[in-house]
Amino acid sequence: MGIRAKFISIISILSLIATIAIGYSSYMFSRQNALAEAKSKGEMLFNYVQASGTFFAKFQHPVVEELITDKDTFIPELMSRFVVQRMSFDVFLENQKKGYQFKQATIDPLWPDNKADAEEVKIIKEFAATPAATVKDGILTKNGEQFLYIAKPVKIDKQSCLTCHGNPADAPQDQQDLYGTEHGYNWKMNDTVGANMVYVSIEEALVAAKTMAWKIFLIGIACLLVTVVCIWVFLDRGVVAPIVRLSNIATDISLGKNLCDSAHTDAKDEIGQLANGIDRLRISVNKLLKRSCPDKNQEKKE
Repeated sequence: MGIRAKFISIISILSLIATIAIGYSSYMFSRQNALAEAKSKGEMLFNYVQASGTFFAKFQHPVVEELITDKDTFIPELMSRFVVQRMSFDVFLENQKKGYQFKQATIDPLWPDNKADAEEVKIIKEFAATPAATVKDGILTKNGEQFLYIAKPVKIDKQSCLTCHGNPADAPQDQQDLYGTEHGYNWKMNDTVGANMVYVSIEEALVAAKTMAWKIFLIGIACLLVTVVCIWVFLDRGVVAPIVRLSNIATDISLGKNLCDSAHTDAKDEIGQLANGIDRLRISVNKLLKRSCPDKNQEKKE
């Protein structure tokens, strides 16, 4: 392999590694930004959900209790904090793009749609195993789409919760008629029964990050090819061709040929120094062989 091919190979390998590293770094940077943005949105949505729940507990529920005195009356939209939070979120989503979800994931819920899936059950059990934990986030895949989730535990910390979720016989008759008596009961104080989950889709952001990384990689490859061509042309004209010429001159000198052909050059680089060194060698060999060279300048004058 010639010096030109070796040099090009080294430059190409190093440039390819650098291009891959830049593309990968770009993807990771874009991915981290996407996750950070999704988490920020998720926290804002969670604050909204909690605010609606706090409003219900502080203002709505006391008024409803005063107005509705029949213990068998149960109107979910007015008397259930969970329903108010879920319905408020549904209204919020009406004017939003797809990609956001809120779920009151529960191991044994009254409303079947709140039934926790396998991944959500794991999260709920982790909260139950670590009572000090108040929030958890991560990435889950749901129906082939990736989501960043933020979860907060649902614990039974008030005796009033057991009115509807303790002994089913104690629950309002309207609730029994609406949801039945098989699920969502027999909860106990301090139990972790579920988790409020906010999901923010990161699918489009991750696809965009990959696309950007590929674009940077392909641009890097294109720049690499242009650079390789330029280096090849430069080496061919500025390095390889002069070296080949000097190699031929050195071969001729070793054979005693063309000793009158000067190899001198005005170039100040290493190749110029090599050429002038070979020219001094030619002169020395010519003197040893005691040959005289015609004065080319004189011949031109004649």
